[in-house]
Amino acid sequence: MQAAVAFKPVAARPQLQRAQKARSTLVVRASEAAAPAAEVKKPDVGPKRGTFVRILRPESYWFRETGKVVSVDQSGIRYPVVVRFDKVNYAGVSTNNYALDEVEEMK
Repeated sequence: MQAAVAFKPVAARPQLQRAQKARSTLVVRASEAAAPAAEVKKPDVGPKRGTFVRILRPESYWFRETGKVVSVDQSGIRYPVVVRFDKVNYAGVSTNNYALDEVEEMK
């Protein structure tokens, strides 16, 4: 035999009902003397996109070879310079990320 279970409806929380009844508005006005602050643009780091660089990382497959810069990430990550090469490595990959001190811009 199963026992009959009766559910009774639960009333809304009283604190929510009070908050809905007593609404107040807050108006904030900016003073005219405050001017918007102009953002200072940081200078770009690393080689420009499309320049050719020489790889200085000794353990790299492309050590002392040249490649073309695909992009340079400006967010401050550890290996921001993406370089594409003409030949592929053993895994068939032709791009790799390098740190700023692991690439030398070709003149």
